[in-house]
Amino acid sequence: MKLTEVSVKRPVATFLLTLTVVVLGLFSIPKIPVSFWPEFVAPVVVVLVPYPGVGPEEIEEQIAKPLEEELSTLDDLDELETVCQNGMLRIMVRFDWGVDFDQAKLDVQDKTNKARSKFPREALEPKILQVQDFILPGIQLGFYSEKRSLDEVREFVDKKIKNQILRLPDVATATLFGGFDRNVEIRVDPQKLNFYELSLPQVAAAIARENRDVTAGKIKSDFNEQIVKLSGKFTDLDQIKKLIVANKFGRPVYLQDIAQVKFTRKERLVVSRLNGKEIVGLSVREKSGGNTVAMVKQVRRLMEELKPVFPADINVKVIEDQSIFINNAVRNVVRNALIGSVLAAIVIFLFLGSLRNTLIIALSIPLSVIATFLLIKWFGLSINIISLGGLALGVGMIVDSSVVVLENIFRHLQKNGRQNRLQTVVNATQEVGMAITSSTLTSIVVFLPLAFLVGLAAVLLGELALTVVFALTLAIIVALTVVPLLSYRLMRVDQKMSGVRKLSAWWQKAIEKLTQSYRKGIAFSLRHRVFTLLLAGIILAASLAVIFPRLDVVLLPVINQGQFEVQMELPVGTKLEKTIEVTTKIEKKILQMPEVEKTFTVIGQAVRIGETKSNSAKITVDVKSRFLEQIDRVMNEIRSYCQTIPALKTKVKQIDATAGMQTQPINVRINGDNLQTLKTLGDSALTRIKRIPGVVNITSSLQEGVPEYRLTIDRLKATELGISFTEAANALRSAVLGNPISRFSAYGQEYDIVLKLQESALQDINTVLQLPLVTRDGRVIPLGRLVKVETDRGPGEIKHFDQQRVVQILADIQGRSRREVNAEVHKILAELPLPAGYFITYGGMSRGIKDSFISLGNALLIAIFLVYVVMGSQFNSFIHPFTIALSIPLAIVGVLAGLWVFNASISTNAFLGSIMLVGIVVNNGILLLDYIGQLRARGLTKNEAIIEGGATRLRPILITSLTTIFGMLPIALGLGEGGEALKPLGAVVVGGLSTSTFLTLFIIPVVYSLLDRFKKKQELN
Repeated sequence: MKLTEVSVKRPVATFLLTLTVVVLGLFSIPKIPVSFWPEFVAPVVVVLVPYPGVGPEEIEEQIAKPLEEELSTLDDLDELETVCQNGMLRIMVRFDWGVDFDQAKLDVQDKTNKARSKFPREALEPKILQVQDFILPGIQLGFYSEKRSLDEVREFVDKKIKNQILRLPDVATATLFGGFDRNVEIRVDPQKLNFYELSLPQVAAAIARENRDVTAGKIKSDFNEQIVKLSGKFTDLDQIKKLIVANKFGRPVYLQDIAQVKFTRKERLVVSRLNGKEIVGLSVREKSGGNTVAMVKQVRRLMEELKPVFPADINVKVIEDQSIFINNAVRNVVRNALIGSVLAAIVIFLFLGSLRNTLIIALSIPLSVIATFLLIKWFGLSINIISLGGLALGVGMIVDSSVVVLENIFRHLQKNGRQNRLQTVVNATQEVGMAITSSTLTSIVVFLPLAFLVGLAAVLLGELALTVVFALTLAIIVALTVVPLLSYRLMRVDQKMSGVRKLSAWWQKAIEKLTQSYRKGIAFSLRHRVFTLLLAGIILAASLAVIFPRLDVVLLPVINQGQFEVQMELPVGTKLEKTIEVTTKIEKKILQMPEVEKTFTVIGQAVRIGETKSNSAKITVDVKSRFLEQIDRVMNEIRSYCQTIPALKTKVKQIDATAGMQTQPINVRINGDNLQTLKTLGDSALTRIKRIPGVVNITSSLQEGVPEYRLTIDRLKATELGISFTEAANALRSAVLGNPISRFSAYGQEYDIVLKLQESALQDINTVLQLPLVTRDGRVIPLGRLVKVETDRGPGEIKHFDQQRVVQILADIQGRSRREVNAEVHKILAELPLPAGYFITYGGMSRGIKDSFISLGNALLIAIFLVYVVMGSQFNSFIHPFTIALSIPLAIVGVLAGLWVFNASISTNAFLGSIMLVGIVVNNGILLLDYIGQLRARGLTKNEAIIEGGATRLRPILITSLTTIFGMLPIALGLGEGGEALKPLGAVVVGGLSTSTFLTLFIIPVVYSLLDRFKKKQELN
């Protein structure tokens, strides 16, 4: 290899090139974005259509159906999830992963605009959002004061803080929540309306007509021109009160004669509290593809700079800071990688017996890692737990090539003494150069199939694959250039015996004894080939039969952030005041617990997107770091307490870093047409599932709605009187819901002017029925003369999947295997009698697991094929690569054992570890067979070559395997915050490599012996 020779003969050039790469890599690190997960955009568009005051059935018929018809024709559409609820339509448009999301969003906008013409005119303008708008922001701040009202605090934050934050380079949005907004409220007395023979639309028209400025044109003189404007906008409340709305009985009727006019707070729909204290909050999100950690740092720095302008009585607290967990998780991965590096270095020292020689290998790790950061920056990746996990995994693999080169150089220098040192180093490197290049290629090619991945796996695992490929490519370059150079300059073969050297000497003697035992063991295996293969088969079968059924199956591992949430729901129709009372009681109980650090409470807002509900609340609880392992106990204690409160439904669930990527583990959909039949089936299914041990937080989508008065208009009578349905509906909506009819400017801001009936009139339906309507001939009649009133209770919401009505049952699993519980769910629901036209499907995590695992399974098969291709090309044989490939099924034993020992689940990350393992475990076989082939070429018999080759290659095989195993051990243990994310991957690599290394040393020589005999027979024939 000329590359090795040039690098050794031109040390200055090699040194300067290496230094250049290191410097560029170090300068790149601060410029790389930092986040927990790789940057990705979930291919989900959310369409919200507000239709205030309208029930789910009307929204389904008038808005959902025409909109679904348009959206169902979109390209690359995966699924439509529609929710019709009181006053709101929400459609989640899910596309296939890999779609051009910007174009998909434009297509959704286009289809929505087409359907808009079919909506009722009273429906508000649709909003097109993306699911990223609803995940946790980077930082949330809470503001409060002991002296000022929340309105004043909100105004201060809005004017002095929010705009400053929006100017920061990495900030995308800053959203205020909590506190009070203000408006001008005009509360009309219905009796006085009737007395003056006026209707609400007439009053509204009078206000809108008078509250405006009119430009009359321009007056031009010889030298200039001036605009003429007639100002009519209200400037104070007295002008509104003294507005003449009509002339009746020979005198003007002023607005104050029929209504109360006041500048007041809007009706409060949502309450926000931090540790029981009501606050005004500010949510700040980073730009798409931005740096979460950098954005939070900018916000915190700005808040420090603004402290001098803060009034002394206004306090600010951090509600949520995602950068803390991200920083801790990233530091934890780095720490685990460093621990792995130290363990790998210790292993190398024990085998090489020299600190100086170990230092040569130790230098190859930072060189490869720093250079990898340079490529991460160039390819636009980020520093996250996945890419750093790739580096942590690479730490053990990085040294493999360097160790093989160094060990061979060391052996040759011992053998040749001081004769032509430079040529000895070059020759020793060349002897293993092809083997390590082939080994590295097998590790690299297994990542090519990841290009065929679909779904979330492709998004999350792509960066890890690229990072490992970068690290391994650089590692082979370092092994063939820097390591030979450093070995030529620094390596010493004969050293004085010291205390440290005595430890190494003891280890060397132990390895020598192990080598002798291995010689005997391999000789025994060659004499009893059938027994050896049969024993390996039994071990494999036993692991599949005993361990596999005990392992859980999940899409992604749960990552404990030390947070959980208590979602609460009181009976439909419960007033906000009652919800506040119940929530306060639970909040106080939680804050008294010694394990709890803080709580953040939102009352009046449902957990789901775009929904405010007076009967709902959510408490987010932060657990103190020293109690992280006890979070399940704390959750169970709170769940038990909530069960003592009558009529309260609760869900207590852990918040983990995979939120937004996967749904609840039990996700059952019963499809059909009739709502009553669906409710009956849903209730029956819910009752059956609830009995299964381990099922918690179970809910059904088809719940009873708010009690309602259904008014049916007599269209014939209305037509005779000249009153249209729209006129009656608008008058009723304005009276009950309130209607913003104009704007009022004051205190440097604009406020809505809202017209509605006075509060006392809205407490009795009979009073509302006295609402006056004006006929064609100018007479005034009450609304009650045109309508028939019925009481009803419709559904709380109607859900569709792909235009089909469904009842959806969701639940979490605690204390049991998800696979076991889901199997029981499928079993009991298979016994549920279903009418014709009704059927059950399973979505959410079950569907995600199936899709991802099929994709990863295909990638695994392609990886095995590509590894076979690389090995076949190296050995110029169809049979020998098959021999080495047998180490892959042998690794299954360790994969299952590793997951079981380290208490990890079969997941997307574990599957990726298995794919990577395909490229790793064959390396030992390549080293072994490559040297056996060289020995047979020198004239040794087959069995002599196998025994001698195995004994000679035992040391490098043990070194490379142990460095990778110990390098990954901290990852497999899942230590520290965020450690759960890569734990399955580490467990698979540690377990799989451990068993495959042991079994490979015996099974591959036996299979080689058998297949070589078969090959010889073929050649003779």
